[in-house]
Amino acid sequence: MELPGIGRLITGYAFILWSLLSLALPFSLGGSWFAPWGYLLGGILRLVIAMGTLMVYFEKTRTDLVNKETQYRLLAENAVDVIFHYQLLPERKIEYITPSVLTLTGYTPEEYYADNKLVLNLIHPDDHSLLDNFISNLPLSIEFPLTLRLIRKDKTSLWIEQKCVPIYDGNGHLIALEGIIRDITVRKKLEQMTSMFDKMNMVGSMAATVAHEIRNPLTTVRGYLQVLGRKEKYQADKEKFKLMIEEIDRANTIIREYLSLSQNRAINFKICSLNNIIEALFPLIQADATTSKIFAHIDLTDIPELLLDENEIRQLLLNLIRNSIEAMPTGGNLIIRTFVEDTKVVLSISDQGSGIPTHVLDKLGTPFITTKDTGTGLGLPICYQIAHRHNAVIRINTSDEGTTFFVYFTLPVS
Repeated sequence: MELPGIGRLITGYAFILWSLLSLALPFSLGGSWFAPWGYLLGGILRLVIAMGTLMVYFEKTRTDLVNKETQYRLLAENAVDVIFHYQLLPERKIEYITPSVLTLTGYTPEEYYADNKLVLNLIHPDDHSLLDNFISNLPLSIEFPLTLRLIRKDKTSLWIEQKCVPIYDGNGHLIALEGIIRDITVRKKLEQMTSMFDKMNMVGSMAATVAHEIRNPLTTVRGYLQVLGRKEKYQADKEKFKLMIEEIDRANTIIREYLSLSQNRAINFKICSLNNIIEALFPLIQADATTSKIFAHIDLTDIPELLLDENEIRQLLLNLIRNSIEAMPTGGNLIIRTFVEDTKVVLSISDQGSGIPTHVLDKLGTPFITTKDTGTGLGLPICYQIAHRHNAVIRINTSDEGTTFFVYFTLPVS
């Protein structure tokens, strides 16, 4: 039976002491120099065995420590989350960071070691105040996770969550932080989508409640304006009557957009061809694009039929295409494609505009958020709601060379 480590150590030392006593014993008994050589050799042999036992034990302990160190190092270096040690005193710098930081930010650990300010320069401009508040309130601030955005080496942004523990010196001074950094971009996007759908449902519920009460008096006012506008005595004010009617029509359009967000609207799903819907709309799309000096093209491949509400898909198409046309005030190419990717049917609408700014992209699809002077901020939320009702997902790829909206439809279960 193998003794525990401390037991083997004590036994080894005791064995050496016993061996030394065995060597010294013949000399202590009367000081005789004629002790049997066998007794002397036995003591030496026991001493050698004891020392060998200790050497084996120390070597095994050293090997175990090396193996443990290797195991923990590999565990840290292969972790998906970033593990770090950040020194605060005497100067602020990263003393250790795991290789997974390359995947997260695009920079290698060596780049962080070489530039003490690199990690601070990656903070999104809108989130510098969060970091400043975290640093100024140390160590109390480490009780809660720090959530902010980073700008990667390829200039894309991501959300991270940092959790850390304080490291103190012998005098109780905070000298370092150790912790992990986790990519929570997907979680943030899900939270934003949930919030967006909650807002759209709220708007839809409000619209369903008040829309008819507002539209009825507007219809009456519009009718009287049309009648009065035909009278001879009001001909001098014909343009004013026309403007008032246009504003009433605009109000009705806004109400219609509100109603499009309603959860209670009737939906008529049936198996139909997405390509046929696009081809039927294309003359209207082409006429609208030509007016804005834009060349519209379609590239439709052979795709399976889908379970769709044709009216809603037309509205989704027109809203996305209208956004693409408005993104190219000086003209360009508008390309509408359909294709199959993995198990999804994909509709893509591409423009050659200047792209969507990051601060707008983060809030895209939120009701009432718009960059247009005359926009209601409901066009894209309606598209997201239609996609949601069709079990589809909208994704966006944007740069300074243009923007592409992708709508991924799930194939119907056969």
